[in-house]
Amino acid sequence: MGNLLSINKMKSATPVSDSFRKKLVEMGYSKFDGKPLKGEICYDAYYKDFKDKKDLKYTIYCYCYDLKDVVENPEVFEFTFEVQLNAGIGIIGLEAIQWDFRTEELVKFNIMFFERRVDDVWKALGGMKFPS
Repeated sequence: MGNLLSINKMKSATPVSDSFRKKLVEMGYSKFDGKPLKGEICYDAYYKDFKDKKDLKYTIYCYCYDLKDVVENPEVFEFTFEVQLNAGIGIIGLEAIQWDFRTEELVKFNIMFFERRVDDVWKALGGMKFPS
């Protein structure tokens, strides 16, 4: 029994990106191919539709980047969130970069924080569905 890994040890040994992406899926995000949009540096991508009854309010996208040897502290810029909101006279885009996702608690808190702020902005812009 001394050679067996406990679930907690396996979980803590999981790379941050693996646990982050698992949390995204647990929170309702779906995987898609982001490379055609973001290039080869994007190793994974996810999206989540936010609806008001049946109508689409907006979609939040998360892109995962391999920035080793590109920027200092690549783990700080590894995950970005984007959303486009209908403002009636055009589309406004919001992006979240340089966030701390090193622990499961921070992952969930920061994703939920971004989702709530996006919804606040969406309401402030008149709550228009996407696309108009």
